[in-house]
Amino acid sequence: MFPDFILMRNKHYILLIVFIVFYCTNIFSQNKKQIDSLKTLISTLPDDTLKIQAINELANIYVDIDPEETIEYCKEAFRIAEKKGLPYYQATAANNIGNGYYNLANFKVSLTYYLKALNIQEALGRKRGILSSSGAIGNVYISLGKLDNAIQYFERALKIAYELDNKNAIASCLISIGTIYSDKKDYPKSLDYYFQSLKLFQEVKNKDAIATNYNNIADSYLNLKEYNKSLQYITKAAELYEQTGNIYGQSLALNNIGDYYYSVGNQAKAIEYFKQGLEKGKLIEANEHMLASYKGMAKAYKKLGDYKSALEVHELFQQLNDSIYSIESIKQISEMQEKFDTEKKEREIDLLKKDKKIKEDALYEQSLINRAIVIVGILLLLLTIVLIWAFIQKRKANQILDLKNSKIEIAYNTIGLQHKDIKDSINYAKKIQEAILPPDKFIKENLPNSFVYYAPKDIVSGDFYWVDQIDNKVLFGAVDCTGHGVPGAFMSIVGHNLLEKSINEFKLSQPALILNSLSQGIVKTLHQSENETGLKDGMDIALCSINFNTKKLEYAGAYNPLYIIRNGELIQISSDKKAIGNYNHEKTDEYTHHEFDLLKGDTIYVFTDGYADQFGGPKGKKFKYKSLQQLLISIHDKDMNEQKTILEETFSNWKGNLEQVDDILIMGVRV
Repeated sequence: MFPDFILMRNKHYILLIVFIVFYCTNIFSQNKKQIDSLKTLISTLPDDTLKIQAINELANIYVDIDPEETIEYCKEAFRIAEKKGLPYYQATAANNIGNGYYNLANFKVSLTYYLKALNIQEALGRKRGILSSSGAIGNVYISLGKLDNAIQYFERALKIAYELDNKNAIASCLISIGTIYSDKKDYPKSLDYYFQSLKLFQEVKNKDAIATNYNNIADSYLNLKEYNKSLQYITKAAELYEQTGNIYGQSLALNNIGDYYYSVGNQAKAIEYFKQGLEKGKLIEANEHMLASYKGMAKAYKKLGDYKSALEVHELFQQLNDSIYSIESIKQISEMQEKFDTEKKEREIDLLKKDKKIKEDALYEQSLINRAIVIVGILLLLLTIVLIWAFIQKRKANQILDLKNSKIEIAYNTIGLQHKDIKDSINYAKKIQEAILPPDKFIKENLPNSFVYYAPKDIVSGDFYWVDQIDNKVLFGAVDCTGHGVPGAFMSIVGHNLLEKSINEFKLSQPALILNSLSQGIVKTLHQSENETGLKDGMDIALCSINFNTKKLEYAGAYNPLYIIRNGELIQISSDKKAIGNYNHEKTDEYTHHEFDLLKGDTIYVFTDGYADQFGGPKGKKFKYKSLQQLLISIHDKDMNEQKTILEETFSNWKGNLEQVDDILIMGVRV
């Protein structure tokens, strides 16, 4: 849920560094089905962090499609985060609101929200957040023409990007600095930055960003009057924007092709491309692109001596320019009036149709009666009445039957759609849950000699693994939440957020203290107390920290023990026999602190109960912890990836054709 946004300004296209430090996705490749699924999910969620995360995910893929609606969603996310006291999510929502106003060319309002996000990120000390907000503020200052302010923020962002060794972020800063030098008319220097940025974006295969570089390179060559090179690069940009479905980029590229033809004296061709750029801009109400299209057409018409057309287009330019800050309210009033007028006309037409139908029915019935009296007489009239009555009854019976069949069909289709929606929602929940798990790269950086064997029973899991780093310590743990499937997945998100809060907000690094904080957080979140009827759910956990410099291991556990294998012998450090949370069962919050001096070659294992509890084998019995200990002893000296493979194969052979009974999680770390 963390894509980067691409925003426009005049002839340049600037990369806004928003959550680019996590990963990048092509926002325009997202289809309507995904957007609709997110909107449906948001409408069903309570006001909590899961709803905020879903809104931010929607904002990432929706802001360039409908910035106004994105702003409304993100203001709701900001309100929830502010009410719940979640500064990180407040900053995220503020940044996304700023993105929406930026796309609407309301730069002063967007700057207000970006500065609000930056203040929160600085208070939290989050380098990635400071990087993101600094880049966004730099883009706004470029749009406002305050280039010296802009370069200060981008140089700050670039410094942090190098510290984080994030290619996407470095490339985004480089292209933005190149844009500033272009605005300063130092085109050779701008090209130097653009080509540096292009090389990095090609390495990470970010198509939209590559297109952005092509576009800006073309603009600099155009200003240097190297027209052939300019056309070559802007054509590449237009092709890439069309591939990715980036309407903003298409509008910009078409306008820049128009500028090229204007510069080489082909005014008719220039007008043709300015018109195409205008149509693309109108599709998404890209005000600045539309202004650029009008401006380009006006000067081309003037060059051709068509002063009448030039004046007409200039008037359109002036109207849009004058109304750029009030156009939305005018649009809303117009839409409301149009809707009211349309509904009024529809009601009048319905009344006229009903009146006409009543009159026609009355005339028809009277005609039938008159004919019956004249032709058949009283006896035939009675017979006719009987026949008509029988016909009506039969028709009613058929209508009732048709209605029942229709209801059955509707119910069947509804059930099918509901089943599909539920499955789609669960699959999307899986993506959200996978997003909170630590990336493989992060694990390998902090625990280079390790493995994680993770096999959920259902689509989503109640087990999750956690890795973080603080004060020269690497923390890792295996967590088993109450239940599995959707209930367990919800609990896993609660547990993950509380663990992150313990590290990032409370600055805890000792496992026992973190477990105390985690238990208190669960009790508070689920309203577990002696006098309240909150949820009785909780979680089991084995949590470790290692200082690789001092080779000091710290451990605390709730039901889940720790295994250390040294020279072929297994050392078990027992856990506290009390779960995290579940107030009515546990009367104390304190967990036992364990310390252990590690030696080179020691292998550490933390796990949940799914592997040992699996039924299988020739007699269909549980695998049990004794068998797990023997298995780990037999493989502890092998390569960590090979250990994982052996665990997977052993589990599969043991389970056979039986159903997996629980989520599986085993983590191994070698000193």
